[in-house]
Amino acid sequence: MSATSSVFNFRYENGRRYHAYAEGKYPVPNDEAEADRLDLQHHAFRLTLDGRLHRAPIPKGVQSVLDVGCGTGIWSIEFADENPSARVLGTDLSPIQPTQVPPNCEFLIDDCEQDWIFHDQFDYIHTRAMVAAVKDWNRFFDQAYANLKPGGYLECQEITFPIRCMDPGVTAENSALMRWSELFVEAAGKVGLDGTGPRHFTPKLRDAGFVGVNVKTFKWPVGKWAKGAKFKLLGRFVYEDLMDWLPSSSLGLFTRVLKWSREEVEVFLAECRAEAKRKDRHYYAEV
Repeated sequence: MSATSSVFNFRYENGRRYHAYAEGKYPVPNDEAEADRLDLQHHAFRLTLDGRLHRAPIPKGVQSVLDVGCGTGIWSIEFADENPSARVLGTDLSPIQPTQVPPNCEFLIDDCEQDWIFHDQFDYIHTRAMVAAVKDWNRFFDQAYANLKPGGYLECQEITFPIRCMDPGVTAENSALMRWSELFVEAAGKVGLDGTGPRHFTPKLRDAGFVGVNVKTFKWPVGKWAKGAKFKLLGRFVYEDLMDWLPSSSLGLFTRVLKWSREEVEVFLAECRAEAKRKDRHYYAEV
């Protein structure tokens, strides 16, 4: 792993730990609680794809793979284990990946919003849950295209805002959770992030030169209201993910950007948690 000492000089705010490299780029913590949330979210994505790590029809003997914004490195490690032919490189702003990894997997501290400088092109580039990390998707897709071999694939597995509800008449006026979702999009917008961005990838991908663009939308139920064992388990994962995501996404953004006090944020998040627990409302996210 290439890293300077500044990478490990973490910044602390509202009792949470944030990355130091390219400080302020990503408004979400990088501490143990957030690492646990990312690993839980990984299981939600795998369950969504019926146990698979990807949808792209990449060949069996895939050689070079890039995982941008790899987080804890869990996807990179599992992909390397399942594809011994591949050399997997995971990049992230935070050095939170384990040191014990498969021999065909390595990690690099890197800011994907800067120029990508890699020695070789890749067969497959994977990203996941980067909606709160990438400000300029056009540039991101241009760089991905330039760093893919002809015939290579880019796959973006994204969560998108705002949160939705199956029940008519549930709005930000009568739901703390819907209001939180709107406020998150507003606060993210003020720091240059588009919470709705993944809904508008297709024209951007085509502009970058990609062909054969394939979009598949999945619903993630919040809680156990959806029918069937798979969706009940998924709903449990998504509920836990949301419970952890509420403070990790809101404390920094709402205090810094919307100028709320920490106490105001905590009271509001308690209302959001109570709302998410309601049995009579059926919330879901789109991925």
